[in-house]
Amino acid sequence: MNARIHQIYYRDDQQPLLDQAFIPYDNTGNPRPEWREYHVFRTEFFGGACRSDAITGYVSWKFSSKTKTSGAVFKRFIQRNPGFDVYFINPADLVPRRFRNIWLQGDFHHPGLIEITEAVLQQAGMRIDLAQLQCDAAKTLCCNYWAGTAAFWQKYMAFCEPVFHAIEHHIDPELKARIDRRADKLIDACYRPFIMERLFTTLLSIDPSIRWIGYRRHTSAWRRWLAGQAA
Repeated sequence: MNARIHQIYYRDDQQPLLDQAFIPYDNTGNPRPEWREYHVFRTEFFGGACRSDAITGYVSWKFSSKTKTSGAVFKRFIQRNPGFDVYFINPADLVPRRFRNIWLQGDFHHPGLIEITEAVLQQAGMRIDLAQLQCDAAKTLCCNYWAGTAAFWQKYMAFCEPVFHAIEHHIDPELKARIDRRADKLIDACYRPFIMERLFTTLLSIDPSIRWIGYRRHTSAWRRWLAGQAA
């Protein structure tokens, strides 16, 4: 099974840090930095790059440092588990237990995220109670570290595009100003990427037809955390 995973870099000094198992993706032009990876997703999907028989993905230049996993290991994981729609690896395996789902976790770190996102979803014609969303820990992903089939890409983009267009064209100036404020103490980013990266887990949580598999590290800490979840 062919896995074509591209690694995005937006500065020349990031090139030496790229994983040799991935395909370098030159985003040094970075025309829409406020959207982070989602701009690349749109460019490649609507350009036809995600319609092949390959498992296709676009990950950031920080993949290895964040996941502590090599590109070769992740691709081998995909190849050894055929038949799924999407494959992912969550760099934040040990999600604090005080958060019931990824949106509550996001709202803690990016205050106002749930209120802002629900207002955007309403403009997009989507009604999801984000605070009550049932998120299985096993399908939780905090970054865009995934690769999927053409069918998954179609479903994912159909889910995300109304949100993108609502933010770009349909929300009022006050809400847009809130979205474009700095959302994080450590990262100089607005709310847009933090909204979009959580749509992946949201889609998996509301669509049981998607066949997904997440790579998990077999650490004692991870096993203890899973045991606590099952208790």
